Amino acid sequence: MVFNKIFSHLCTIFLLLFFSNHLFALDTERVMTITLHASEKESVDIGQISFAAEKNGYRYELTFDDKIEKYFLSMHPFQCLKNPEIMVCHLPYPYQNNKFITSDDMVDLEYDLMFLHKKTGGYGIDPWNGIYYKMRLDDNGIEGVLHDTDMNVLTAPPEDGNLRPLTHDLLYKANPAKHWFPTITIH
Repeated sequence: MVFNKIFSHLCTIFLLLFFSNHLFALDTERVMTITLHASEKESVDIGQISFAAEKNGYRYELTFDDKIEKYFLSMHPFQCLKNPEIMVCHLPYPYQNNKFITSDDMVDLEYDLMFLHKKTGGYGIDPWNGIYYKMRLDDNGIEGVLHDTDMNVLTAPPEDGNLRPLTHDLLYKANPAKHWFPTITIH
């Protein structure tokens, strides 16, 4: 009798741990909204992401909304949001990306959601002003916290076989007060 109760509790704990490590529990396909958050009162939905279960993780596809305006900056097209003081522009990752995540490896998604910031009205755009959202699972999906980084490492193609030239050790904790969108969610 005692053994059955212990076994039952262990099975429950195992199932909870097993499903908490799977991104969306039993879902095989799911579409979620990508939202940039300035504060509790100000947020902007910028697109959708479709997830499909595959092996031990999820393959995904991003689609950005028309809310993000197109600009031509520093001889390259960007999609940006702007206010009177700052522009935040999506930086499409220009090299190979497998577009695959697991509960403990979200780097491909982090690379697809990189941004640069600049002053509104300023000339050009500088990769030094990189915005990198380090992602983690939360109760409703995925949350990313802004980190500053110099994205100059992306101006030249990485060595063959190096799919991740911008590593987490190149990230710097950002001061949220100095940024328009300190967090991003995918819910």
